[in-house]
Amino acid sequence: MSKTERLLLIVCMIIIGALTVFFGMRKIDYHVDEVWNFGLANHVGGTVPNIEYGKTYTGMGFFADFMEVNDGERFDYINVWKNQADDVHPPLYYVILHTVCSLFPNTYSMWFGIAVNLFWMVFIVIILYKLTLDISGNKFLSLGFVLAYGTTMAFQDTLLFLRMYTQFTFFAVATAYLIKCYWDKKLDRRFFILYSVLVILGLFTHYYYLIFIFAVSVAFGIHLIIDKRFLELRKCVTTAAIDGVIYFALWYHIAGHLFRGYRGQDAIKSAFSLKDIFSGMIKLLGVINKEAFGGTIVLFFVLFIVLLVRKKRRGELRYTYRIGLLLAGLFYIFMVGKIAPYTDLRYVMPAVFILYLIGFLSLIDFINIFIEDKKIIALITGLFLAINIFTYVTNGFYIPKDSYSDKKVQLLEDIEGKDCVVYIEDEWEILYFYQQLQKANSYVVINEIDDNTISEYGEDKVFATIGLHISALEDYNMTPIYESGTVCYYVKNN
Repeated sequence: MSKTERLLLIVCMIIIGALTVFFGMRKIDYHVDEVWNFGLANHVGGTVPNIEYGKTYTGMGFFADFMEVNDGERFDYINVWKNQADDVHPPLYYVILHTVCSLFPNTYSMWFGIAVNLFWMVFIVIILYKLTLDISGNKFLSLGFVLAYGTTMAFQDTLLFLRMYTQFTFFAVATAYLIKCYWDKKLDRRFFILYSVLVILGLFTHYYYLIFIFAVSVAFGIHLIIDKRFLELRKCVTTAAIDGVIYFALWYHIAGHLFRGYRGQDAIKSAFSLKDIFSGMIKLLGVINKEAFGGTIVLFFVLFIVLLVRKKRRGELRYTYRIGLLLAGLFYIFMVGKIAPYTDLRYVMPAVFILYLIGFLSLIDFINIFIEDKKIIALITGLFLAINIFTYVTNGFYIPKDSYSDKKVQLLEDIEGKDCVVYIEDEWEILYFYQQLQKANSYVVINEIDDNTISEYGEDKVFATIGLHISALEDYNMTPIYESGTVCYYVKNN
């Protein structure tokens, strides 16, 4: 890579990172899993906060012990391993997050999580550039693609969401690039070593990587069969089997997570259900369409099909890397749509680059049928950037993972300086209220509610609970001041 290429890539990274910082500064709330993220990485003593019911807290309160690395608990990877064994996710991301937090003991900042994501962003951009360059042979096109993709709302959501999905995206991109490097090259020892490293570390990041690596490997396997590279195919299958054994030996907790954990059981049940078989995939494609394509994804699918038909008529249709990658990406989205507990971009963040890359290249190929001009690449890049700007404008320059809404801003203003009472029945439920309680003058957590409790805590406080327990508060003549999704806030009527 030349000095000019490196410089331009660095400029792309700076632009992408600056956009992430901009949205990070506007982030006003957290998804419950984002708060839990820091507890799983840092808390010694279990996967939920240690709450003393009825005690008055201020500031971070018990959240400090849960979310921060305390003195004497720095770089405690055995605890991270244990927490993830008790949770439903593998530990690699939490090990990295705990390492960052350990550098700043007795401190919490969302920027610790964003910093981890920006670290992975650097490698994602570099590998995506190399992947696009291998496909197109055009440096200018490759730079245009990484800039356009990096500034999409979908990728910014990936970077701003304080979970493992940016790291997962890195492993997805790296896997796709490895396959491209060896698409028409004999598989050697280096390939099998890198493949094994990606398989094991990818599965240590998220279990959904199993779906991704399966889809990409099958797509590659079809190519090996077509090219009659049967010995290499057999070696791939053998390597994958050995990787599975090694991974299970290192992380046997996967068996409990998949077959005894509630998420694993639900996923397996959904995977084998024929009910609404394509509805999940369609909904997820709708989310990708909104956040990455500005509502234009159908146009790019049409262009891709037109190009296939044209190649078919010209006798040029082949099972190419692009076709295999697209099929792998669509299969991943289909399977995730079947088993994911919610219709949320987070579950398909690692596959967005596939649809975006195919769309980007398809539009350029289509226009090149009529006009072959280097300026076309600049125009197409500008078009995709314009779509990104349009997406931000229509969303008021906020993105979903910054959790912004006018209602939340008003709630933070209403609760500031007030005393709060939070009614929960399980400790983990308190994680829904972290950000709001930081604005409160004080807060008390209770797990029982009756006439005496209401009287004890007075009528000048804000009461809060989650949707499962709404009726418990409504029975005591409460007036709602905020209800959104799961979280509900009330004031007691005089």
